[in-house]
Amino acid sequence: MTRPVVAIVTGSNDYQLRLLRSTLGPLERHGIPLIAHTNDMLRREAVFSSLDRLLRDVDPLGVIRSGALGPDDEQRLSVLLASRRAPVVNVGFDTPGVTAVYGDNTAGMRALMTHLLDEVGVRRPVLIRGIRHQPDSVVREQVFREEMRRRDLDVDEDLVIDGRFSFDVALGATEALLARRRDLDAVVALNDPAALGALTALEDAGLRVPEDVAVTGFDNDEAAHHWPGLTTVDQDLEGQGGLAATLLLEQVAGGPVRGNVVSPSRLVVRGSTDPRRREDLSGALEITTTGMELLHAQDSVIGMNRALTRSRSLDDLARELAIRLDWIGVPRCFLVLHEGVEVDSGGPVRQQPRTPAAGTRGRLVFAYRGRQSYTSPGQVYDSRGLLPAEFRHELDRGLLVLQPLSMLDRDLGFLLFEPAPGIAAHTEGLRLDLGRILDGLLSARALEEHTARLERTVRLRTEKLELEAATRRRAEEALHEANLALERSLRVDGLTGIANRVAFDQHLERHWQAHRDDGATMALLMIDIDLFKAYNDRYGHVYGDDTLRAVAACLQRAVHDPDDLACRYGGEEFAVVLPRNGITAAMAVAGRFRELLAETAIPHGASPVAPVVTASIGAAAVTPAPGQAPSVLVELADEALYRAKTGGRDRVVARQ
Repeated sequence: MTRPVVAIVTGSNDYQLRLLRSTLGPLERHGIPLIAHTNDMLRREAVFSSLDRLLRDVDPLGVIRSGALGPDDEQRLSVLLASRRAPVVNVGFDTPGVTAVYGDNTAGMRALMTHLLDEVGVRRPVLIRGIRHQPDSVVREQVFREEMRRRDLDVDEDLVIDGRFSFDVALGATEALLARRRDLDAVVALNDPAALGALTALEDAGLRVPEDVAVTGFDNDEAAHHWPGLTTVDQDLEGQGGLAATLLLEQVAGGPVRGNVVSPSRLVVRGSTDPRRREDLSGALEITTTGMELLHAQDSVIGMNRALTRSRSLDDLARELAIRLDWIGVPRCFLVLHEGVEVDSGGPVRQQPRTPAAGTRGRLVFAYRGRQSYTSPGQVYDSRGLLPAEFRHELDRGLLVLQPLSMLDRDLGFLLFEPAPGIAAHTEGLRLDLGRILDGLLSARALEEHTARLERTVRLRTEKLELEAATRRRAEEALHEANLALERSLRVDGLTGIANRVAFDQHLERHWQAHRDDGATMALLMIDIDLFKAYNDRYGHVYGDDTLRAVAACLQRAVHDPDDLACRYGGEEFAVVLPRNGITAAMAVAGRFRELLAETAIPHGASPVAPVVTASIGAAAVTPAPGQAPSVLVELADEALYRAKTGGRDRVVARQ
């Protein structure tokens, strides 16, 4: 196996694929393949486990790193890479002691602001921020503010909104802004998808672009090919990728660390700021062609999603993949699961105890190459080479994207595929759809296997009891333990992996009786996801299930005491029982949960409350009196929850 270069990226969208494909050029001329590891920071532990495994198994010549993580995760990744002692080149951000290639955000943003303020005459621009900690976003916002100050123009902070580099988030934020004021003459979005979200909101509100409001983006990706054409800044991603690969190869050959290397950017003026550009028929033809390609890609992704969602087993999934991969043009695809993944009595996926060769065994479930599909009979192989011996030569050429597969922060395996040529929506849709559907399949399969193991244990122990009277006592104890495990599995919510309503009722009743005897106080939180029906109507139930799991994970992390119980109460409602705690402790748990949910930042473009998913919380505390039932506490918390929802949502209301 040829030692590859590993790229660490946040996905396989147009921005990332342009960067990866341009990186591949210089590497291919030296016979070096490229493996791109994608990140999902909602499941960061599984991502870091997968990345550590990849770096250990392939021993890369070097690493190219594209950053969009929070500061803590970036630091953790730096430590991990330093332990591998491989040369590193960053793209888009700088780290002390590391070669960094990035587009000239400063010059590009200055040129864009000069165009808007001096040539178009803008005076009241809206700024749509990106991701607050992301380096590109920080620099672009800083230049926006500097250029306004240089012209003695004040930045109206009410016109500064968050877009998170997302079409949906920017669309919702712009709609909310237009609902309260319209005294704006431009929208400056810090990337192209956010700009298109704003442009859609403006058009829906009856405002003309650019006659009433000018709109600009940044990056010049495929989203910029819109009518009217989007004025943006081209960072020469292809040049950045090629330069990053060249500088990495220099370091591999013993060359020095170069520090920061800036790639030039250029302003691209189109019809969203200059109405004269609308008469450019060649530009209109290009935009029309790109639009048709995007519509075809979207249709393909929707069709693939529907087909894969029908899968009820890995065999079903393999059959659908064989058809869809050829349709969307993916040349190579491999699905690998790590050996020894099962569900314990509490429900979540866990790794079985391993031999000294821990983490080195895998099973190839599906392989696709050259328009031919292969399904594995289940043989296990040494996964330190990523693929079985008969497929390992596929790693010696071209670009392959590695998508980690996980459930509840557990590293289950990976999808390895070559991106489809052309429109990135094909590849990104495959990556996201397979991740979600495999998560669901593996969860269901693990639960079925666990139930079958429990039933088999009961049967074998019962037979042994009937045949061996001398061992009756041991058999009865084993049967009792198996039944307890089966009973525990019935108290776990199958979707979220936390306690269910049955467990809630039992836990509340048990502690209520104990508190009535000793006079202690107990508290209860009732949590409702705001406008969840609107979320499902907009994004679909597959995304809705992902959101319920993410909320449950935040709630589980918010409780600390062993006696505290976080559970799914029903639908989009959750509850937390807090024995031997008063209203102060309950408010502290609610505060931690709200902070964790805010950090998760799940987009909710259908919510008038906030651009991300929020929750309303009712808190109550009671000292049980003789003759009182636990329903008293539940009713108090429910009343507080009702007040939180009628009071505007996204808040905590307490009752005692």
